[in-house]
Amino acid sequence: MGTFLSNIQVFTGVQDSAKLLEELVLAVRNRLVGDEYEETDNAESADRSLILQISSDRWISVYDQRLDEQDMDAMDTLGTSISASAGVPAIGSLVHDSDLLFMRLYRNGRMADTIINDLNLFNEMFEGSRPRKRNGLPSKWAEVCSPGVNPAELKAIWEKERVFAEDALVLAAELLDIPTEAAMRGYETDSDFNQHTKVLHLRSKIRFTDHIEEINGPKLAFSSWNSFAAGDVGISSKVLYGLINQGQAFTGLDVLLWGTALEERLIEPGQGILICTSNQSHTRNEWNSEPQPYEFEVKQSGMDQLSQIKGYRYEYPEISFPDGYVQMMNPETAAKLGLMRKWMDSFNQNGYSFQLSFTGKRVGKSDLFIAFFPREIGEGQLVKSLPVFIGVKPDKGSS
Repeated sequence: MGTFLSNIQVFTGVQDSAKLLEELVLAVRNRLVGDEYEETDNAESADRSLILQISSDRWISVYDQRLDEQDMDAMDTLGTSISASAGVPAIGSLVHDSDLLFMRLYRNGRMADTIINDLNLFNEMFEGSRPRKRNGLPSKWAEVCSPGVNPAELKAIWEKERVFAEDALVLAAELLDIPTEAAMRGYETDSDFNQHTKVLHLRSKIRFTDHIEEINGPKLAFSSWNSFAAGDVGISSKVLYGLINQGQAFTGLDVLLWGTALEERLIEPGQGILICTSNQSHTRNEWNSEPQPYEFEVKQSGMDQLSQIKGYRYEYPEISFPDGYVQMMNPETAAKLGLMRKWMDSFNQNGYSFQLSFTGKRVGKSDLFIAFFPREIGEGQLVKSLPVFIGVKPDKGSS
């Protein structure tokens, strides 16, 4: 299993370390305590805790539970706030699965520079954002390098391919004179606390039990969908559905297609792609499935008996949907709505979507039904009726 770790190292320079530690605690409080968090002395009730510790005469280490979730946005927020409030540079480091090493320099409340050991891997993980085309500039790191170290030596570390990203972090820490034991860890509750350590415990003001209700059994819902499908004869087209689970966790998803659009050969179904994206680490995984002919029973609207239907099935037997919950509160202000969304995003880290491709076979208009349901579980089914237009303009009411 690979290594995952994150931390922030604050450069003391010529400042008194003990005094700077107090300033850093104040800076963290000013940034994090407010609408979203309140400080608490009860560690067990805390939703987020931080350790600030003097690691050497040059560095103060900051370890944050949120950073341990590989939350780069949280690292940037904390790093820029510290460098702005305390007036000293800070370095954020993140190792992802022993493959990716990401180091960022913060100065005067801004992100001054970024160095990454594998740009191609970084751009793959952050698909959808603007790709990075170059690495950082070692000269910007001169102030924080150990005396006598040429910043160009940092570049040499990144240019040499290594099996484990944490090995590059160890070498970089040596050039920056950061103690190895301080650089190679994240938030740990069994840390050696002493007079040079400060611990902050934060409790979310948006409480889990106040706003959500657990659902018995799986419960799929749409987070987005296409209201119609349109294309031309001989052309491959796509529709996309966003999916969330609002109930209990389950493994395995089946997707069914049926309707007159298939019976009348208006379209031919193609590949189905199930996509999982992570909000925190911005990773993306895909699973492909080909349509398989399938017979099943469906209860038609207004009829009591079940009808035998011929359609197609896409199978994803190993895909796991985590526990989900239904938000029960309608926030009364825009500010509270923003906090709620931020909180829910951090709770539900993975987003799922299903992309269906199809090819138009003849000109016409018809209907297609698509159903999603947890595999081998007769609950939590989700069905959508989809008007299909091939070679004709969609109806006005379909948009």
